[in-house]
Formats: sequence, C-alpha cells, structure tokens
Amino acid sequence: MEIWEPLTETVGLFRAQRYPIHEDALRLAEFATIRQADRVIDLGTGNGILAVYAKALHGGEYVGVDTDEGAIALARMSTARNRQTIDFRVLDVSEAPSVFGHGRFDRVLMNPPYFTDPDDGPRASARHADETALSDWLHAAFLLLNNGGTVSLCFPADQLGRLFRALDRNRFAPKRMDLLCTGNAARLVLLEAKKLGKNGMRITVSIKP
Repeated sequence: MEIWEPLTETVGLFRAQRYPIHEDALRLAEFATIRQADRVIDLGTGNGILAVYAKALHGGEYVGVDTDEGAIALARMSTARNRQTIDFRVLDVSEAPSVFGHGRFDRVLMNPPYFTDPDDGPRASARHADETALSDWLHAAFLLLNNGGTVSLCFPADQLGRLFRALDRNRFAPKRMDLLCTGNAARLVLLEAKKLGKNGMRITVSIKP
C-alpha cells in the first residue's frame, strides 16, 4: 500500500514498504548545488525522492532513470500529485547517455551502488560493492554532463578510497565534501565533484547526535 509522506509544506512523496524514504537522500538533495535554470538527471532515481525534493528546494529541469518499474510508478504518482514536471524513465543507467545525449545536463544526482547485503531491499541487484559498477555509473555521469558540470552523490565514509579511485578514473575532481558524523565517527559522505575540474576541495563536518 502506498503512503503519502510530506517532504515540505508544498510537496511530498508516495512511499511503500519496499520503497521507504531515506534521510540520506534528503540530505543529498539539500547539499547539491543546483540553480533554477539547470538541467538535472537523477541516476538510479528509485521512487524519485532525490529529484522530487531537489526540484522543490532548488528548481531546475529534471529527469530520473531507474530499472525498477515499481519504483518509477511511485515516482510518477508523486510528481502528478505534486504537480511537478519530472521525466521519469524505466532505463538502465548505462543507456542514459545514448538516450538523452552527451553533454545534455548541468548536474547529475546519484546514490550509487555500494550496499553489500544481497537482501538489502528490492534494488539490491543494482547495489553491490563492485568497484566496476561504481565506475560505470560515473562514466555515464561523465558522458551526460557538459564540461564543468557536477555530480553530487552520497557514499559510506569507510569506502572513500574506492570512491576517490573511481572519480579519478572517470576524470572528476572532488570540490566539496561534507562528512556526516554520528558521535565521533563519520558515517556518510556527501560529495560534489566537477567534470574535468582542477584540484582543490572544501571539507565540512556535520554532527548528528
């Protein structure tokens, strides 16, 4: 059964037991640099939480892609109720550059593959600890972005080494990073990287009790 969950005073999201709302996605949408005129694509959009919430916060023109038909159906229901215009497609991330075109977008949002538990939800088949899969997503992001465009993503803090290797391999330069800490340990990283960018990164720390 679908449950309507308000995200702001004006927009909300349909969720279900198989498609919950994760706070990490909300934090990523708040962290991302997006301007009103930006063209944005959300890779692995799931139930559309990143695209729906980011559009409400920042504005912009949005596309969301995912292979999960059930999740995309929920995303489309949410945008209809919100009276938002977001183009949600049932599509593999690797196919997005050929479908939408190279250099088409200013921003990429993504919650990339990193979960290691094979039973971790309905999208577990698309989320595993394979470094090649992460690199494939970043390669798609590189092709989709115009020169100087940015990708914003979240990733486990204890796997930063793997993330930095994949970013470097795909010619992204990290520019902003926020460490989300619980107690004295970093749990999650929010990171923004620039296509063909130069070295230099601003690091902040957010502490949650």
